[in-house]
Amino acid sequence: MHLLVLCLLSVWGLAAPEHYAVEDICTAKPRDIPVNPICIYRNPEKKPQEGEGQEPAKDKLPESTNPRVWELSKANSRFAVVFYKYLADSKDSGENIFMSPLSISTAFAMTKLGACGSTLQQLMEVFRFDTISEKTSDQIHFFFAKLNCRLYKKANKSSELVSANRLFGEKSLVFNETYQNISEIVYGAKLWPLNFKEKPELSRQIINEWVANKTEKRITEVIPESGIDDLTVLVLVNTIYFKGHWKSQFPAPNTKLDVFHKANGETCQVPTMYQESKFHYAFIAQDKVQVLELPYKGDDITMLLVLPSAGTPLEEVERDLTSEKLQGWIDSMKEMSLFVYLPRFRVEDSFSLKEKLRKMGLEDLFSPENARLPGIIAEGRTDLYVSEAFHKAFLEVNEEGSEASAAGRDCIQLGCLCSSLPCQVRGLTGHLTVLSFVARKAEFHLVTSIFVAPRSSIAVLPVPNPL
Repeated sequence: MHLLVLCLLSVWGLAAPEHYAVEDICTAKPRDIPVNPICIYRNPEKKPQEGEGQEPAKDKLPESTNPRVWELSKANSRFAVVFYKYLADSKDSGENIFMSPLSISTAFAMTKLGACGSTLQQLMEVFRFDTISEKTSDQIHFFFAKLNCRLYKKANKSSELVSANRLFGEKSLVFNETYQNISEIVYGAKLWPLNFKEKPELSRQIINEWVANKTEKRITEVIPESGIDDLTVLVLVNTIYFKGHWKSQFPAPNTKLDVFHKANGETCQVPTMYQESKFHYAFIAQDKVQVLELPYKGDDITMLLVLPSAGTPLEEVERDLTSEKLQGWIDSMKEMSLFVYLPRFRVEDSFSLKEKLRKMGLEDLFSPENARLPGIIAEGRTDLYVSEAFHKAFLEVNEEGSEASAAGRDCIQLGCLCSSLPCQVRGLTGHLTVLSFVARKAEFHLVTSIFVAPRSSIAVLPVPNPL
């Protein structure tokens, strides 16, 4: 058996022409990359999945949007909400959640393209790829590239959103040439040969250094000690780095220490920012939530905050949350003048994805006996499986804006973020339930790139009418 380490990138194997050149993946057509998956999954009956719900009748394709990219972004949102619930169930009530569902989904989508049999079926179902059309599914790596082109294209100098991918492979093995070509062309993930067999610790240090360089030193140890051994075959790494400035900044003189109340009754003091400005906001009475959007300069990316109404338990909002409901809340927002209080915080954490994904039904991929990944190593070897998946990330929110980094690795190992704000503001209403970074292109919710549930507090109060 050989271990495949997934560090938030993806593993795939494809059957296609050995060599072809693509000058710009963002302008390429599907025919420019004639890739056929090694195995194709066909869903005999499309049944509604948990978190999928029914598409609203008014839901129509936004102008100038590729319908395949739109399908993929909706599938990712469905996965994000469902995975969030499983992650929340694994946490204590005082703990926080911070993760990048797009990174996770992308990494395992690449794994899907090298998978067959029940391994492929479980990947399709868990990541909601079976809810999209067959045409989109068969070319899913191509449309992931298109989605990334829209998401990471630099539109202004005020915000920076960068993703970097890399494959680190055992140098004594021959990897599927098509797999290497597609990973480099579509995701910029070039293969870096390392000596896992004889120098696993040195290999770990090299990978961690690469991640640190790609995340402005915010993520330094994505692979922990003993995370790589002499059986490791491939490590797939994805990093995301975001730094943005608020469109309407919080004046620094307004930041004051406020008394916060912890769940255990203790109190602590937390710097709390404040401003009065116009923001998009909605109160959804039937769902007992408030929704607030804080845009970054350029309006390409916004921070979305969802707060339960007073007396509404967090668990109630989490239980009933779906991607369609979340999108409906976003569509309901209108611009209005508000007082906004928001804690200033900086957090970093990591966790394993393996057990959460197994509970969702992704079992064979992590099994040495049952995993089928014939499209990764040359000659169709199938003795590969994913031993672990980790996600690690960093987030800082202050008066000027936000800075976030995420890194994942596949042993297969993935990377992840967690935030830790165990306090509540005294006398202010609203406990932050969902904090999400949303990419908006052509005036639509493209994808939730970072999904958070810090159990902290913010307050949103309407500005009184001067009479």
